Amino acid sequence: MRRVILALAFLGIASGRSLCQPTTDTAPFIYVPEIPEAIILNGAIDYRSPLAFKRALRAHPETQIVILQSEGGSVQAALLIAEEIHERNLATFIPEKSLCASACAYLFLAGVERLAEGQLGVHQISGVDDPKVAQLNLSDVIEALSKYDVSAGVITRMLRTPPDDIYIFGPGEMVSLGINKTYDIPTASISDHAPDAAAAAVGPATEDAARDFVLGVIRSSSLPKGELLALTSNIYSDNVSFYGTSITKAEVLEEKATYADRWPSRSSVVKMDTISTTCLADRCRVSGMYDWRVQDPKRKKQAAGSAQFAYEVQMGTSPQIIAEEGKVVSRVKNLN
Repeated sequence: MRRVILALAFLGIASGRSLCQPTTDTAPFIYVPEIPEAIILNGAIDYRSPLAFKRALRAHPETQIVILQSEGGSVQAALLIAEEIHERNLATFIPEKSLCASACAYLFLAGVERLAEGQLGVHQISGVDDPKVAQLNLSDVIEALSKYDVSAGVITRMLRTPPDDIYIFGPGEMVSLGINKTYDIPTASISDHAPDAAAAAVGPATEDAARDFVLGVIRSSSLPKGELLALTSNIYSDNVSFYGTSITKAEVLEEKATYADRWPSRSSVVKMDTISTTCLADRCRVSGMYDWRVQDPKRKKQAAGSAQFAYEVQMGTSPQIIAEEGKVVSRVKNLN
């Protein structure tokens, strides 16, 4: 496949010499003649980078793949480049021993085909002092990643990782979270017994992905209200069985907003030895128990205890919660 040929060419050149950063109108993007149909991002992303990328594409309209080596940079600039990548149906590739982190991850995830042989890293947005601007940036990021069919598990890990840290996805997560997206298998090779193949695919990998997804959902309950609602909007189905009642996603958002207003400070710790996961085809149920604690400093109120949880998740590239239930089983008395 052409992508593989380009990748091998890149590795051959990279092993033979370092990639210099030219001071041209296309920096930090580089064109290497030995790698036809590819543009390389080699360096930080700043406010000039979107225009530089457009110039690089105009100079090389045959481009089909963007090779990534960057520790990140400007969020808004990266989102503009990512949108260009997605609209042009370009593929993205992180070579072995290379790092694409922070804002660079948006470029990678925008690829219609994407393959990370190197490291892909994410974390929370940083460097924005105005809370309103930060919230707008976060909304833009989540909207873009949803458009690129990025799984909620990826978004959850991004939101849960502090700005001064980087979450590097492991090889197993590349598969279970649908991060790598390639189309090397021709449709003619797919078995006529598709239902049997789907059933056979349900195993530890699917169950692990479902469990990790739900763990991320529970841990994200401590997010600030705006981030919590943005995440909820992307991981719940349009219609949800919510504690025994069928409601819409909009109603779920109202419930979450009310709870976040009542308890601005929230934390949950799952009891890992209580988790049970079962899957049938692409639908999984994850249940267990967690310890919780909530506070409202203004009202000088707090509460804590343990609760049961159960989620039903429609698995896929972007898992969706189709049912949520649970109940408080104990409360801690005499909190200080």
